Amino acid sequence: MAKNELTKLIENLDRIGSSLVVSGPTRAAKRTIKELQQEGPSWTGRFSNSYQIETPDGRVYKGDGKPGEPRPINLPVGLLTGRQNIRGSVPLKDRAVTTISNFSDYVAEATDLVEGAFLRPTPKPTTSLGKRKLRESSEGRFQQPNYRGDYGGGEPGRGSGATADLDWFPTYVESGKVDRAVRIEMDDLFKEL
Repeated sequence: MAKNELTKLIENLDRIGSSLVVSGPTRAAKRTIKELQQEGPSWTGRFSNSYQIETPDGRVYKGDGKPGEPRPINLPVGLLTGRQNIRGSVPLKDRAVTTISNFSDYVAEATDLVEGAFLRPTPKPTTSLGKRKLRESSEGRFQQPNYRGDYGGGEPGRGSGATADLDWFPTYVESGKVDRAVRIEMDDLFKEL
């Protein structure tokens, strides 16, 4: 009987350890992606739906990269056990448990890291989010290539626009919103446990 109780205790510790070490960061990653989808550009929705989450054991869960409104990434329940997360090492304070990235071909342009040639794939954004966030000018872009968030200043009557502020990504990262997402999700997880 004591052996069964010990087995149950070990299983519960594994579940709780996994929840704290993996589920918390995974939940924070999902929240962060949702926030990035709202902050970032959304013309067709392809960029918004190209985020991915990588777990400590190397599994990758991706958005579908297809046009449309931003969609969450589907993750399986019980993503990892505590043993799968640790994989022979003890979690350390600064160790990345879960990684967020975007697999879009134009991620550098969409995050304003490099200049690009921004030609409208459609005359207006096709997502509700993009339509709501659109800022436009009746002038074309001042020059091509340029940064995604730099619109207007060019030839009159050509039209140009953006669905996210210039440098939206570094602004988001430096604002403390990622830390806030982690804190909210970990607090919620502790309450649930």
